[in-house]
Amino acid sequence: YNDYWGLPFTYESSHKSWRPVSVWSFRFGKGGEIGRRLIANVGIFCGTVVESSMGLFGKAFRNRGEIYNTSLDYNGRETLLASELFVHRFINVLIHAAIVQVVGVVTTLLFANNRNSKQFNLLQLYTKCIPQILFAVHPVHVEAVVNVANRPHILALLFNVTCVDPSVPLVGMAALCTLGLLTAETAIFQFPAIALTMTAIRYRELLIVEKKNGKTDDTDEASQSTETSSPHSQKPHIVNAVISLLPRYILLVMIALTYLLYRHYNDTLSIPKGLIRPAENPFYDNVEKGEWTLARRAMNYSYILSLHIMKSFGVEIVGFSHEYGFECIPEILTMKDFRLALPLVLMFVFGGMVAWSLHGWKKREERVQRIILILVFFSWMATLFPISGILKVGTFVADRIAVASSFGTSIFGGRCLAVWITGDQEPAEEDTVGRANRLKRRYNALLLSTLIVHSLAKHTHRRAAQWMDSVPLYESSLAACPRSIKSNLEMSKLYSGLIPHMSDLEKAL
Repeated sequence: YNDYWGLPFTYESSHKSWRPVSVWSFRFGKGGEIGRRLIANVGIFCGTVVESSMGLFGKAFRNRGEIYNTSLDYNGRETLLASELFVHRFINVLIHAAIVQVVGVVTTLLFANNRNSKQFNLLQLYTKCIPQILFAVHPVHVEAVVNVANRPHILALLFNVTCVDPSVPLVGMAALCTLGLLTAETAIFQFPAIALTMTAIRYRELLIVEKKNGKTDDTDEASQSTETSSPHSQKPHIVNAVISLLPRYILLVMIALTYLLYRHYNDTLSIPKGLIRPAENPFYDNVEKGEWTLARRAMNYSYILSLHIMKSFGVEIVGFSHEYGFECIPEILTMKDFRLALPLVLMFVFGGMVAWSLHGWKKREERVQRIILILVFFSWMATLFPISGILKVGTFVADRIAVASSFGTSIFGGRCLAVWITGDQEPAEEDTVGRANRLKRRYNALLLSTLIVHSLAKHTHRRAAQWMDSVPLYESSLAACPRSIKSNLEMSKLYSGLIPHMSDLEKAL
């Protein structure tokens, strides 16, 4: 009967966010005394190891005594208990770690190969591990993991990405997808990605089965088209894949429609307009008042969408902030604004990916496979649809929105690095120069991979430290958005006496 923030849906100020599974995860995930004592000791052990390691580089967070405190139990004895906040963060870390494992599984299923050679075994290993590493250290996840209130975004993703494996029973798939929708509203925008990913996996499975049966895809497109034109020829693998997954497609549609109809019946499908504050989502105010033309709206939201796409790639354009509000991202007024170069470049890159998948591949099955993989990548990018300016949402710019899309970028980015490192073809007989060139390419690829992982990990470590303390969190927000009303007000409270040693009434004013 209550929304995610605890207000009854009948209230005018209700956020209308219905997330019962997320609420239950908080209600029943407090740990109890035994659990909190166990997690506290695990935290001390892990914290000691991490702080000691980071201390060698001068990057330790703080003194251990400032983090862990003793409490009195019912008998008046001192005991070490983890706070409920620490327990909830611990659960968030476990959820994120579980998604890291699923990344490896999904990547292996998407790019499975039955060739048994040392090179391709190494390629499969890198294909599994590199995406896992990229996802594990991705800075866009910090807000959803450290800020406990954003758990729905990672928990819903965990439920949904588990459904992409076609071997999951239909009953299990129905339960997981339903749990995902009851965890976060944005989970419904992941359903197209679920359908396309499981299609790509099933298509890959059919190709492998064909190769194991002694057939190959070495025939060119002309001969294959001749074969398929025969009335007695077999159906293309993509058709067989779609037919075999048809019950799962229907199930996804039925679950989504049932969810939407139920939300509509209870009038909880959309956030009330009065709760969308200009200080937090300034662009929507211009849309609501009719001050923007369609062209102005397209220009501004194409830039906002591009910012989130770059976040999913681990690139921060405007700076990290927990709130992107008033004048943080100035309005784009004309087509001459240099910021529009970002969406244009992304359109060019994505268009090049489409052209690459459509042309230059003589084998039909190989071309179909690449087209499907490109569609899978785009479907995970499409999870950013809520902030495209078409729907009414209260969020403007936020890291948590790009968590689902980073699932796709980690998988495909990691695969590209793995192919670059090992090579995608069996090595022919090489001379000394050929071996030297291959080693040089592998060295360059490993160096680039290391630099990418180091950069992501560095930003993740710094951003996590900022989220753990209000002072650096608000300072980072003001650095990115110096005229943000909300961030200035929050910072002024800290200087007004909320933190005694920071009291400075002049600075607060």
